[in-house]
Amino acid sequence: MIMDLAPGWKTESERGPDWLFVTLFGPDGDNANAAGMAQRLWQMMQAELKGRLLLELDQLQELPEDLIDELAQLRDDLERRGGVLRLCGLADEHQATLREHDRAYRFAHFRDREQAVRGFYRPGKPR
Repeated sequence: MIMDLAPGWKTESERGPDWLFVTLFGPDGDNANAAGMAQRLWQMMQAELKGRLLLELDQLQELPEDLIDELAQLRDDLERRGGVLRLCGLADEHQATLREHDRAYRFAHFRDREQAVRGFYRPGKPR
């Protein structure tokens, strides 16, 4: 089920063992605003009784600075509370945006859900 998260931002969530998986869609429209998104994602985690959040970002159209700020706030809040935030599915241009904002080092990013849950990169093909 797709739900509104913030103006111009939608989510689809799925529960897993110890994890809340959230796919983020957006931004959509000129009025898109990520303000307050960190708090709403935290509330979703609390409602599901989960301490680990995986944001699946392969549906992002762009990675605006206000979203980066909200993700940084969420990451910091979760770390203080003993939780985990991981990202997966970022397009190359969005990873470059994080590097431009000097934030890439702050986020654990993985290729896909399986790698993110395992917490390490495993090549797709054996050598």
